[in-house]
Amino acid sequence: MRAGVRDQAKAKKELPDIALVPFDFENEKMFSAALEGVEKVFLLPPLLPNQLELMNRFVDAAKRAGVGHIVKLSAIGIDDETQSTAIKWHGASERHIRESGVAFTFLRPNSFMQNFITYFPPRNGAIYLPWGNGTASFVDTRDIANVAAKALTSDGHGGRIYTLTGPATLGIAEVALILSEVAGREFKYVDVPEAAARDGMLQAGVPPWQVELVLELHAINKQNRWSAVTSDVEKVTGTPPTDFAQFARDHADKFRAS
Repeated sequence: MRAGVRDQAKAKKELPDIALVPFDFENEKMFSAALEGVEKVFLLPPLLPNQLELMNRFVDAAKRAGVGHIVKLSAIGIDDETQSTAIKWHGASERHIRESGVAFTFLRPNSFMQNFITYFPPRNGAIYLPWGNGTASFVDTRDIANVAAKALTSDGHGGRIYTLTGPATLGIAEVALILSEVAGREFKYVDVPEAAARDGMLQAGVPPWQVELVLELHAINKQNRWSAVTSDVEKVTGTPPTDFAQFARDHADKFRAS
């Protein structure tokens, strides 16, 4: 297995047993060396405003290099009639991969459980989100990784699309209650206006294009459009998806320190 990384010294500490190769999606000159001899690719799109352009260039390079199978991390909602900007990018990227003729597997996960550690962690005893009473079937990224590994290392996944969710639909108030029980301290859900969420992200230094991207996704969640639960994680891995309480227990130290 080979991982393309920007900082090899840093990556070596996290991935000591994996071959590393210098890689940057914004430097097309690195593609050939990174793809040399590669049979299958797990494609994790970078969060950049020109993501689609970069993805298409990489897919074209992968085809030229003889890659036989691309497992792409996509997103839930590709088939929705109304799509946010981020979902449109993923949908267009999927189409480009199909048209390339390279075998594919598309992973379409719902909102990550890990977002409560990274994107919108509890602060001062509260989770601040503009979700109203919206819900989602949050999925653990470890389950996504397990599905990706199966798709890359076993047969029968070519041409397949997997919509990956957790085992239950939760609102943010329910998430706050679970985190409270696990952390041994109270967390509450504060439903903030969209304008306040925008200002907060801008003040935190999030680029404006990314702020609008995230707000579009929040608006979809507020409408309960991604609340369905699927069985695809278990179908592929043979193991039920991680529930939110287990995820919280596994990361309890982070929430106790929030």
